[in-house]
Amino acid sequence: MQGIRAKPLKKRISYAAGIVNLTADLDKFVKDYSGGMKRRLSLAIALVSNPELLILDEPTVGIDPELRQQIWQELHRIAQTGKTILLTTHVMEDAEQSDQLMMIRKGAAIAQGTPAQLIKDYHVKTVEDVFLKAGRNQDAHITND
Repeated sequence: MQGIRAKPLKKRISYAAGIVNLTADLDKFVKDYSGGMKRRLSLAIALVSNPELLILDEPTVGIDPELRQQIWQELHRIAQTGKTILLTTHVMEDAEQSDQLMMIRKGAAIAQGTPAQLIKDYHVKTVEDVFLKAGRNQDAHITND
């Protein structure tokens, strides 16, 4: 990795592998990894360089609940250091973990705010319900135009 000395790099690799539960598999070839292991490796690679902006696409899809919780704890820790995390997800439980949401449907933003504020504003019980109601509002708006 460019700009990271060998010793700190080994430490970062060990840290990232531990977060995604791949420490015991670091000596294997990636071609021998399962699909889930490759997804976890992708997240680990993103974490190694400790970027100011971390962009993740569906980071917890196909990951068991315990590891998912561990990953979210680490993402929250990273965010608390002042770093920005931008992620896409269809998993509403993951969306609820975010500080801010922007829900996009049919290429348009249909709702934006904190999960708690959106739930309150839409008078619903879950983030998924926000998405469904905002989507119906979008459909009604399109029909009326």
